Amino acid sequence: MLEQLKYGWNLMRIIRLAIAGFAIAQAFLSHDWLLGIFGGVVAYMALANIGCCGVGGCSTNAYQRKSIHQQATEEVTYEEVDHQK
Repeated sequence: MLEQLKYGWNLMRIIRLAIAGFAIAQAFLSHDWLLGIFGGVVAYMALANIGCCGVGGCSTNAYQRKSIHQQATEEVTYEEVDHQK
């Protein structure tokens, strides 16, 4: 957990932490516990470096995809259709 706090900081993580800090500060000033919960959840997401789907949960697995060259090697056959009949 300590390693996640030290490394991997990017712009989105900093923005999440700033939004969480603003939400928590506003929750204390306005005595709004729901905004405080929201700020706590967003702060946890920023500190743990997780998103809505967890770590890498929304990404697709690029290694299982077929390349364009593998898909183009299959031969296509066409059949002529007579529209007179």
